[in-house]
Amino acid sequence: MSVPSGPGWYENPDNPDELRYFDGILWTSNTTPLRTRQTQPTAAQPPAGSSPAAPPTVPTPVQSPPPAPPTGWQHGPGMGGQRPSPTASVPGQPTLAPYGLRVVAYLIDTIIVSFAALVLGGWFLWKAIEPIADRLDSAITTGNVATMGSALAEARLGYLAAFIGVQLLVMLAYNTLFLMKWGATPGKRLLGISVRRLDRPGPLDADTAIRRAGFQAVVQALGNVPYVASLGTFVLIADLVWPIADEKNQALHDKLAKTIVIKGRATP
Repeated sequence: MSVPSGPGWYENPDNPDELRYFDGILWTSNTTPLRTRQTQPTAAQPPAGSSPAAPPTVPTPVQSPPPAPPTGWQHGPGMGGQRPSPTASVPGQPTLAPYGLRVVAYLIDTIIVSFAALVLGGWFLWKAIEPIADRLDSAITTGNVATMGSALAEARLGYLAAFIGVQLLVMLAYNTLFLMKWGATPGKRLLGISVRRLDRPGPLDADTAIRRAGFQAVVQALGNVPYVASLGTFVLIADLVWPIADEKNQALHDKLAKTIVIKGRATP
């Protein structure tokens, strides 16, 4: 089934005699007849061998005009319709989660993941900064950013890479497993929102969950890597604010995985 580019009434892919409403995200169950047809009476044929007679006068049946399609009907997916509010609800269809709830859920999940990564990989982090611990502490106390940067440049990169690897794996496992089980991380579940695929409800399959969580994990890890931390931070911020202007409130990781965040649980 082809997915139209905007909301409105379209020819029903399952029944060419109907129009079906597409809400901008999913096909709804709302349908209406495309047109009404009336069968023309067929004049009786004269028997063979008889002389043709003048055709009888048959009153032409009055054709009732086809019902006008509902406002916003388009013949095909190429024509635009009126754009609904990103969080507008159509009866029977999911409501997109407000941006504020998503940000709070993200912060909750970040705290949980950071704590778990510190517990599992804290030894690697300490070994990475052990030679520069005193200089780093002094720079943090005085707020000397230049000294802090030069100290971090002398960190043991091998141990630092190990810690970043632990952090990446923890975040990937955390998001993937919870999205497959509940369709929501603990932060989202606490706030009553969840993640589902664009084309169907329910918790995510493994491929979709890994693509969605993998993007976030890699971007988060890049923010801790020397020399590319600025790039990682830029992408992280772009991913965080992207839903504000997006029609379906999708972040960049939602675009990659073809998912949306909705209010309520991701029940099939």
